[in-house]
Amino acid sequence: MILDHIFNSTSENMSDVPDESVDLVVTSPPYNIDIQYGNKTEKGSILESKGIKYADKMDEDDYRQMLFTVFSECKRVLKKNGSAWINIKNRYDNGIVVPPFWILDLFQDMYLKNLIVWNFDWGGSTNKRFAPRYEFVFWFVKDKNNYTFNLDDVKIPALNYRPDRYKSQLKNPTDVWRISMVSGNFEERTSHPAQYPEELIERIVLAGTNKGDIVLDPFMGSGTSAVVAKKLGRHYLGYETVPEYCQIANERLSRVSEGYNE
Repeated sequence: MILDHIFNSTSENMSDVPDESVDLVVTSPPYNIDIQYGNKTEKGSILESKGIKYADKMDEDDYRQMLFTVFSECKRVLKKNGSAWINIKNRYDNGIVVPPFWILDLFQDMYLKNLIVWNFDWGGSTNKRFAPRYEFVFWFVKDKNNYTFNLDDVKIPALNYRPDRYKSQLKNPTDVWRISMVSGNFEERTSHPAQYPEELIERIVLAGTNKGDIVLDPFMGSGTSAVVAKKLGRHYLGYETVPEYCQIANERLSRVSEGYNE
């Protein structure tokens, strides 16, 4: 099987990946909200007012069918003890918030272990309602009793540690994660208009895989999942239809040292 590769093709057909060969799927699919933003930056400076776009406005039935096909392929290649982590957010349609709980219909043959709330510190502003400052991460497993969860690898410092009550100064991060979005001055920032932060994916990869495992992202975008996997000594596979994003991802990967032997 080909490893450590990003295919410039749709993930609706992942024939390059054998059945039950992947340990973890992590992705943020297109939101289908007709994105019209994205600056192209370098070292914190804006070079162009608009970056490369991807098609993000489909007929809703076609959009749901596309995701059904992609996630069916993901489940085919996922090991029996594997898991899938899907980052998706509310949509605001015609003045009404539409939560993404419809995604549960696409994973009826898997088990929801956690619904993570990813809370961040900036975003769009509005005076018609409270400003949105969170997205969801759905964590599904194939086997509700047999899956990888390395809690010790992702514990965080306890703010109110008391040695008389607790054995460790570290604690479970809980299901609300406060992690900054990727802003224009982040070193990891690319021209992708919807880039998620390495810190978010790092926690998922550390918790859900072991060194040498295979991480798959069917909507690779700018390559964050692959970059994190490589840094942490995991193998990666990805699919991305936009050639420019594949180039960005591969350029990012070329600057990363493999962590397999660290």
